[in-house]
Amino acid sequence: MYALLDRQTAELRDELGRLLKAPAEESGGAYARDAAAEHLTGRLRRLEGAGQGLCFGRIDHADGTALHIGRLGLHTDDRELPLLVDWRADAARPFYTATPVHPLGLRRRRHLRLEERTVREISDELLDGTPPAPDDLVADGPLIAALEARRTGRMGTAVSTLQAEQDAIVRSPHRGVSVVQGGPGTGKTVVALHRAAYALYAFPRAAEQGVLVLGPNTRFLDYISHVLPSLGENDVVLATTADLAGVRPTAHAPAPVARLKGTAVMAEALAALVRTRQAPAGDFAVQVGQEWIRLDRHEVAAARNEALRSGLAHNRAREVFKEQLVDAVTDAAARATTDTLERIDAEVARATGLDLDRATRADLRNLGFDGPATDVTDEIDHDALRADLAQRAQVDHAVDRLWPRLSARTLVDALLTDPDALAAHLPALSTAELACLLRTAGGPWTGADLPLLDEAAALVDGPPERSFGHVVVDEAQELSAMQWRMVLRRCPTRSMTLVGDFAQAGPAADARDWTGALAPHLGTRFALHTLTVSYRTTQEILASTRDLLTRIAPDQTPAGSIRHGEVPRTVTARPRPLVEALVAELRHQAEQHPGDLRAVVCADHRTVEFAQAGVDGWATIVPASEARGLEFDTVLVAGPDEITTARPCGERDLYVALTRATKRLVTLV
Repeated sequence: MYALLDRQTAELRDELGRLLKAPAEESGGAYARDAAAEHLTGRLRRLEGAGQGLCFGRIDHADGTALHIGRLGLHTDDRELPLLVDWRADAARPFYTATPVHPLGLRRRRHLRLEERTVREISDELLDGTPPAPDDLVADGPLIAALEARRTGRMGTAVSTLQAEQDAIVRSPHRGVSVVQGGPGTGKTVVALHRAAYALYAFPRAAEQGVLVLGPNTRFLDYISHVLPSLGENDVVLATTADLAGVRPTAHAPAPVARLKGTAVMAEALAALVRTRQAPAGDFAVQVGQEWIRLDRHEVAAARNEALRSGLAHNRAREVFKEQLVDAVTDAAARATTDTLERIDAEVARATGLDLDRATRADLRNLGFDGPATDVTDEIDHDALRADLAQRAQVDHAVDRLWPRLSARTLVDALLTDPDALAAHLPALSTAELACLLRTAGGPWTGADLPLLDEAAALVDGPPERSFGHVVVDEAQELSAMQWRMVLRRCPTRSMTLVGDFAQAGPAADARDWTGALAPHLGTRFALHTLTVSYRTTQEILASTRDLLTRIAPDQTPAGSIRHGEVPRTVTARPRPLVEALVAELRHQAEQHPGDLRAVVCADHRTVEFAQAGVDGWATIVPASEARGLEFDTVLVAGPDEITTARPCGERDLYVALTRATKRLVTLV
């Protein structure tokens, strides 16, 4: 199996090397060569990415046939059955869905654990009720082993341990919007990532355009970054809203400001402001030769209407507007020349009694030319004049006065730094709300400004350069109306997998359910899947958070857990400073559980103090606002009261903090 993988990888490398060395004309041109090289590179990366732990299972049918299941498919010409079946293929489905009650024709399901290319562990499940044979190795399943394993600081794949309810979501044929909800540790994110890999395998549009995974912050993206490459998929972009907007925020917006900037009225205000920059009134004048050519407001309005009918973004429509004006000036210059020549002819006729046109035609006949005299309008080379005008700085300056070029930053600044513009374009907001939105020109950008900048970029320069065939949004309940607009611009097919839990919602989440959250942006037609079993959080930890969950999400059914662990402890720090008690507890944890991955979750303002005290030498310091989606062996929640009061969603932040541990939870009060 690995020999075939190595051979295919080597062949791809050789083919890619030959292609890159070949002259462009031998490979269909530079564009064709680059496209072919990109395709080969993608295939090579896929093979290399799936090479670790390539095969993880086998299914033995009752009729004696067997299939090996792996991270990708491998085939040879001399075998009727594939050497390795891609886990996403229909043939692999029984590996995830067969049970002793419904064996689906299987006798045995075998799990393999590989380190590099060496098989380290084999575990069999007998599904047809027959007694074990000598070659059956019945043991604890790989799910239990995976759950008991120490955390590494990176999310791993669940490709070998997907449960039936998870596999059903991953393989859903639904092409539209799928929502995956569930409590802490139910595997929402890992299911969504495997769904992304399945979409690349099963849906042609996704395969052509790739997948975007939108996460809440860079800490989370780093945590999940290895999942898809390890499944052999690299045509996936992991991004935050800052990555999409191309701007890194350097300040934090207060919750009321962030909520206002996230409303859809901001998009309407920016669009209205752009319209005021699109030749609302005025005339146009440019010098041609010694004459000034002037277009009145009606001619300017006609050019504006033609530009608006193009449907292009502001800066591109400006070029249409300019072309229309240049054409009108060229025509006006021709008419002016004609009028001037006709006036000269008339003055000559009055002064001399001669008709110059008639005299010219007579002279031409005497010279043997019978054609008519050249039309005076032909004396202007329209194309040359048009090209000259289009390149003149004077013309560009005159166009800028009516239809200036804009950038996303200047447009947002024009709205948010001008009280009059805010009042004019956001008439529904109160004086106090308008005051919240004001910012200093040239001041720092906040996370709440990013959707505005992205909206402005679309208005002035058009849609993003790249769109995707499928989009995964983690913590989707957090997205504001303006952030949804960012996502939808990049997913015209509306093929999405959305992940979230309203009990873990941050301060931006106003809706209480998915219909309320999605209806304004995606309508009410979506497939809703609920994961009910927590694989990370122990029964003891879930029980300790039950009262808190009832307060923050009274309508939510608590998830069950298949795991037991230590009873959570509470440590009283007083009268010592919190950081001193925290260091003492960390030292104790390191002595008792030296190999554990530990985290300290605290109010955001505590992170610097804890780092200066050396806490980061014992554990990862995680601000409570960034803890969603992460997991650790041991979690120390430092100052729960501070977490609950730090943000409007403080109790939900605390719930998130208390449910990050896989083994033990300590709270320092």
